[in-house]
Amino acid sequence: AHLVDVLLDAAAMGVNTVQREGITMSHPSKFMLIGTMNPEEGELRPQLLDRFGLMVDVLAPRDVVLRSEVVRKRIAFERDAAAFRAKYQEEETNLTQRITAAKDILSNVTLSDELVLLISRICTEFKVDSLRADITLYKTATALAAWQQRTIVEAEDIRQAAEWVLGHRRRQQPFESPQDKQDTTDKLDELVNAPPDQQQQQQQQDSQDPQDPQ
Repeated sequence: AHLVDVLLDAAAMGVNTVQREGITMSHPSKFMLIGTMNPEEGELRPQLLDRFGLMVDVLAPRDVVLRSEVVRKRIAFERDAAAFRAKYQEEETNLTQRITAAKDILSNVTLSDELVLLISRICTEFKVDSLRADITLYKTATALAAWQQRTIVEAEDIRQAAEWVLGHRRRQQPFESPQDKQDTTDKLDELVNAPPDQQQQQQQQDSQDPQDPQ
């Protein structure tokens, strides 16, 4: 628990303070949390979970052919790592170049006000308390557009990013069932694909003052 508190403080303040044997030293702290875990082994505090921008589920392949290919590649790497790397060097180089190209145009990518409202509506519908989710969803959708070499974010970018941003933030049971995940997918489709007139009506409802007697 103490380590978690230290991480949260350093992430929030941007400064890490080290105290040992009467000596205190502080230094700038800017870092990115990357981790793996098995949800069945326990849960993380919501405050810490919210610090992870994105989450993906990693599952073993269920396809026999794909599963056997993973085994073959692993054995090939263990037998001759240098030859294995050389075999995929061109593919790695192409991927590096695509990432670089996306970074070059990222600052030119724009996201319309209508889609900003869509982002906030999605987070609200899934009962996400932290505004960090909205901001992360915005940035992730922008990055996806840049990855596709586009300078305009589309609704589908937000749809795809939402699955990574909201999975660990929305209120849910510790062990989510396949049906729960399907319900999440259906809800996202409903929000993203809502007709323009329905979206406008929802925007008016969202902007209406709760204290307004109307």
